[in-house]
Amino acid sequence: MAVSIVASVALVAGWLGMAQAAPHDAVVHSGAHAHGLIGEDPTLARSGDRLSGLTKLRGKVNDNRDLTLSDYRVSAGRYKIIIRDSTKRHNWHIFGNGVDKKTTVRGKGRWAWKVRLRSGTYTVVCDPHVKSMHFTVTVN
Repeated sequence: MAVSIVASVALVAGWLGMAQAAPHDAVVHSGAHAHGLIGEDPTLARSGDRLSGLTKLRGKVNDNRDLTLSDYRVSAGRYKIIIRDSTKRHNWHIFGNGVDKKTTVRGKGRWAWKVRLRSGTYTVVCDPHVKSMHFTVTVN
């Protein structure tokens, strides 16, 4: 009887673990927001969608005060911006010319957005440290 109970518990625990597993390419969210989960923009194209071939721009923000993007000069067009936010002290915020996307200061994880960048200049900042953590992105 005891063996049967242990086997049943192990089976249920294994099933629960599998039910919670996410695909390897899933976006990780690590916090809640008043409007639901923080992180990935719900309009982001998934693999197999007609927009899944977008050029990727990768950025990061961390406790070392690194605030970066893979390219600071790009051509106008549609992009997938992927940010690795590994800090609860800073955030990564891009705005300008119709774009306004940001991670949260208290959230950590991988964030991804689909954006259309038009000719002009975009500003990237850490909102709590605007004067010391910022740069511009030029779009031709």
